[in-house]
Amino acid sequence: MTIDINILKRFFEGKYSRKDYLVIRERLVSAEDDREFRELMLSHWKEFDSTRLPDNAVDHLLDKLQHQIRLEENKEKRKFSFIRTFQRIAAILVIPLILSFLAYMYFQPEQPVLTEAYAEIQCPMGVRTKFVLPDGTTGFLNNGSTLTYPVTFNKARKVTLKGEAYFDVVHNEEMPFVVSSGNLHIEVLGTTFNVISYSSESTEEVILQSGKVDISGHNGEFITQLLPNEKLRIDMETGKKVKSTVIASQYTSWTEGKLVFRDEDMKQVAQRLSRWYNAEIVLEDKSLEDYTFYATFVDEPLDEVLKLLAFTTPITYREEKREATTDGQFSKRRIIIAINPKKINQFK
Repeated sequence: MTIDINILKRFFEGKYSRKDYLVIRERLVSAEDDREFRELMLSHWKEFDSTRLPDNAVDHLLDKLQHQIRLEENKEKRKFSFIRTFQRIAAILVIPLILSFLAYMYFQPEQPVLTEAYAEIQCPMGVRTKFVLPDGTTGFLNNGSTLTYPVTFNKARKVTLKGEAYFDVVHNEEMPFVVSSGNLHIEVLGTTFNVISYSSESTEEVILQSGKVDISGHNGEFITQLLPNEKLRIDMETGKKVKSTVIASQYTSWTEGKLVFRDEDMKQVAQRLSRWYNAEIVLEDKSLEDYTFYATFVDEPLDEVLKLLAFTTPITYREEKREATTDGQFSKRRIIIAINPKKINQFK
């Protein structure tokens, strides 16, 4: 069964009669898969509109057309305007819009989740490491220390320190430089200072060489502000805080390979020697803490330092035998410092 081309034309133009509608409905319902009817629809479309109708859209169009005709049967009150220009809308607007939307969703690249990248500098035992940060800030890491920082300083200049480091910070009033150590939050704008924060020790120290620093706890509680040649020492076990005036250069001279002592008590001497030489130096007698030491060493071996220490103070020392570990290495050197009774009277 064929359909008069004029009926189809009236149908596409929306000027069809009830009789035209019944003809098309009967043709669709009785032979919806008829290739002849499909080709007739397609050829008439080409006459009606120059827009190319994709072949795969014809089947979809016919399905839609049949569906609309069935809806028409259920809506008797509505006259024959139910499908005016339906084919054109479906082919020109609906199908391209759907395809465009699907293509957009399919080809739209996933937005990357931005995460901040960090770098880490680890300084081996027995050496010093120089570093340069993204903002131009320079400094040194002492042996056994680790510095973690973002590869770019976008909104903040914040680094994390484990161990000892010297910082020469580039000035930036809009973006303070922050060092987060074991228990302290140290904020500066542009200055030079030294931080000592080893997890194996119960104390932390901040020594200011130039500029100024604000120090607070990680809980946000303000502790103090340091000016040049001032030191803050905090005992994390007792909570005791001691702020004192010092010669800052004696604490920063390690960056030049120098170990400088200026009237430091023996407890601090033992602590600094232990860090410097990666050894365990222990005071056997608490009374040794009352003695002070004054000296400068430039890359001297530990044995030479101990000899000078024994010569200038009433001490003696002995070294315990080093034990082999399970991995075939040896434990740290362990040196015991004690009072030398034979020399005690010379230093009273």
